[in-house]
Amino acid sequence: MHVMTLLEEVEKKSIKLREEQEDTFLPEFNKKVVRLFRDAFWKSRSLRYGAFLLKTIYYQRRAAQRRAEYNQKAIQVPAFLIFSVTHRCNLRCKGCYANAFNDLNGTLHQELPLNKMENILREANKAGSSIVLLAGGEPFVRVKDIFHLATRFPQMIFPVFTNGTLINPDIVHSLKKHRNVIPVLSIEGHITETDNRRGEGVYNKIIKVMQLLKQNKIFFGTSITLTRKTYDLVTSHTFVEKILDSGCKLVFYIDYVPVQEGTEHLILTEDQAKTVPILTAKYKSEYPALFIGFPGDEEKMGGCLSSGRGFFHISPEGYAEPCPFAPIQAADLNKLTFLEALQSPLLSAIRANHDKLVETQSGCALWENREWLRELDQQIKANH
Repeated sequence: MHVMTLLEEVEKKSIKLREEQEDTFLPEFNKKVVRLFRDAFWKSRSLRYGAFLLKTIYYQRRAAQRRAEYNQKAIQVPAFLIFSVTHRCNLRCKGCYANAFNDLNGTLHQELPLNKMENILREANKAGSSIVLLAGGEPFVRVKDIFHLATRFPQMIFPVFTNGTLINPDIVHSLKKHRNVIPVLSIEGHITETDNRRGEGVYNKIIKVMQLLKQNKIFFGTSITLTRKTYDLVTSHTFVEKILDSGCKLVFYIDYVPVQEGTEHLILTEDQAKTVPILTAKYKSEYPALFIGFPGDEEKMGGCLSSGRGFFHISPEGYAEPCPFAPIQAADLNKLTFLEALQSPLLSAIRANHDKLVETQSGCALWENREWLRELDQQIKANH
C-alpha cells in the first residue's frame, strides 16, 4: 500500500474510532479504573489505608473527568503509564523481556534525570493519567527518585514492579509515609520455580520481605508470570491462600510473552489463556484481595490497551513506546510534550488499527503482530 494511502486510511479510522470511544469505551474504562480503587477500599480492612483510598477515589474521579475533557478535543489520554525508570538490575532472570530487548538493542543510553521525569509526570498528571506503573530493570535502584516523585504527585498511584530483594527497613519506613507507592513483588511459584528463574536464594529473600511488609502493615502486591508449566500451581487455591496469608492484597497474573527465541513452549495453552479472566473475577469475589490479569483482562475492556488507548510505555531514556513488549520508539519525550507524544503518528496509527489487535495464544497482541508493527513504523518514518 502506498504510504499516503495508508496514512489517509489511518486518519479516517482515527476519526471513526474517536467517535465510537466517546460513546462506549472511554466512559466504561473510566468507571472500571475508579471501581478498581473502590474494590481496594473494601478489601483493605485497614482504617489507615481506608482513609487514603477514599481520597484516592476522589483523585481518580477527577483524573477521569480530565481524560473525558481531552477526549472531547479528540485527544485520547490513558489512565495508566508504564514507566521503566532504569535498565539496571541486581538480578539476571531467565526470560526477562527487559534483558532480552537490552541485549538486542546493544549499548544502553543514559537514563532520564529526575527533573525530566518530574516534568513528564507533571504533564501527564495535568492531562489525567493517574496510575504510573514503575518498572525496570529493578526500579528500587532509583529509590530516592521514586519517593521524590511520590511526594511531588500525591494524587498519583505508583505500583512498583520489583524483584523485592532491595527492600530493606529504610525503604519500608518510606513506604509508610508514601502510601501511594505500592510494592509489587515478582514471584514464580514456590522456591524451586522462583529460584530456577531468578537465582538461588531469591525466594527466601522475597518471603522475608513479605513478612517485613506485613509486620509494618504495608499494602503490597505480587506479580506472577503465568507459563504453561507453572499455571496449575500458581492459580491453585492453595498457592493463592499462601500468598494472601503473607499479607499480599493485590495479585497480578502476567501471561508469559516469548521475547527470547526457544521459549515458545512456555506460552499458555489456549484453554489456559481463556481461563485467566474468569479466574481473576472468581478469586476477586472469593478473597479479600484484588486480582488482575495482563493482558488477559484487557479483553474485558475491548482488547489491547497499548499505544495510549489505556496505557503506553516510557523507556528509561525517555522514549514513548506502544508497550514494554513492543519497544519501538514512537516519540522522544526529551523533545516533545506528553500530549504531543500521545498524538505521534505511530501511536495514533496503532490506535486507529485497533481491530487488528485481538488476543492471541502468546497473550500480547502487539507481540504477535510485531512484523506488521515494524512495517507500519517504517512506512511512517519514510513519510516523515
